[in-house]
Amino acid sequence: MSRITNLIPNPLLTFPNSAISTYEATVQHVDPDRMIITPNNGAVNPYAKIRLCEPVSGDFHLNFWLFNMPEDSRWHDGICYIDNANQTVGRLFPHNNTAGATFLGFDFHLDDMQFIQLKCPLNHPLQFSAINLMTQADWNEYKKISQGALYGDLMPLQN
Repeated sequence: MSRITNLIPNPLLTFPNSAISTYEATVQHVDPDRMIITPNNGAVNPYAKIRLCEPVSGDFHLNFWLFNMPEDSRWHDGICYIDNANQTVGRLFPHNNTAGATFLGFDFHLDDMQFIQLKCPLNHPLQFSAINLMTQADWNEYKKISQGALYGDLMPLQN
């Protein structure tokens, strides 16, 4: 048996501790596995920032579901920003302004990654679900057996 390692536990399980902070937004936990990020009135760059326990380096895969994204959404820049521990280097991922429910996944390399900023539109709340960060090797292994969302921090696989 091998394991797929999710580098962050489901962030909804960490509410309301300091692992999630906000900027120009509020965060609300809804349903068993969703979080809603709502921009403050007049926000310029609203986001919720998830802090990893410790910095990690390598090739990663990040994915999540988006729900209830209106077609008239206005954005500051992208939908997600990954940042290093010193907050000096990062990767910005573009938004997919598609109405309804959308599954987004991003592959990237970053050294000393410690922060994930999930952004919402300037004019609407946005729901996120099944937020997963894992190594690209684990993601490729996981795809061989399932196309569903990965929840929790470890999932045993049958060989």
